[in-house]
Amino acid sequence: MANQPYFPPGEGDQLTFLTHLDANKAKYFARLEISTARQAKIQLVLNWLIWTWRTFMPTRRADGPSATAWRNQLAHGENNPNVSAEPPVPAVLTPPEGTPFFGMLDWLFDEIGRWKKAEGYVDTIGKDLGIIGSAAPAHHDPPQLNLGTQAQNLVELLFYLWEHTGVWIECQRQGEAGFTFLVTETGSPYVDTRPVKVAGQSEWRDYRACWWDNNTATLIFGQTLRVLVHG
Repeated sequence: MANQPYFPPGEGDQLTFLTHLDANKAKYFARLEISTARQAKIQLVLNWLIWTWRTFMPTRRADGPSATAWRNQLAHGENNPNVSAEPPVPAVLTPPEGTPFFGMLDWLFDEIGRWKKAEGYVDTIGKDLGIIGSAAPAHHDPPQLNLGTQAQNLVELLFYLWEHTGVWIECQRQGEAGFTFLVTETGSPYVDTRPVKVAGQSEWRDYRACWWDNNTATLIFGQTLRVLVHG
């Protein structure tokens, strides 16, 4: 499922949306006909999503593709009882209590859809919870990466998702023969914190991206962005 129009494109704004929803949801449980069992599941989902956005990703960003791949699976992946949804180590991050499942963000979107069909729902509730938004404009051109913050061994890549779930990013570093997969990212920005190959020596990197929807990359790439990375 693609991100909903009320769900912001930026990772920081997404965290703000989730924490705001968590802080304000309980006062509408009765009017939206949300059972005790569903309340518990909503809390489980929000606890895990907020922890993932607030704690896991900032701490594990340097792990690159593996950390992002798990976050994307938690948010949009299909639940598979044969595959553990527990986050990768280190356990020192102390994840929330309860058992997570893949597709938590998509489940939350579906749950919000149920709220909007409840007899007690009115637009003032939607505005208070931040779940009203106009549909994103159709956008079929390949995604464009833009350079954000740049520092030693750090490149911030900015992009806009439009109506898409995420972007598939590839990179070619100086001295490499071609592009290789780097990460799938569902929220801007993506921060590449890989060190340069030779300490103290700058290197150029080319980045390109295509759309990533339903766990599938289009492989139709936008314009290449070249960045000189200082080590």
